[in-house]
Amino acid sequence: MKNVIAMVLALAAGLLLATYDLRTDDTGIEVGLLLISSFALAFIAPRWWWAIALLVGGFIPIFELTVQGLASAPAPSGVVALVFTFIGALGGFAIARASRTSAAA
Repeated sequence: MKNVIAMVLALAAGLLLATYDLRTDDTGIEVGLLLISSFALAFIAPRWWWAIALLVGGFIPIFELTVQGLASAPAPSGVVALVFTFIGALGGFAIARASRTSAAA
């Protein structure tokens, strides 16, 4: 059940962050939100870290392509945003995996 909740939250975060990207030029805040949201959701559902990264960051390049059109070259910022979501999701996955293994000596 927590996997489904994490996926729905990732979808909502991805749509909200993509619309935020279209309306603002504040890259630092957006990168922070991408990292935090993908990290937290991948920590909740570590098995689906890759899907969470795609849902959180995948809408930004799609929205940029629809706004700019296919005739112009797509801006690399959408791809960079997707890279940041994968970094955050991998971090959440790693911490979740490390917390499951015991450090008993």
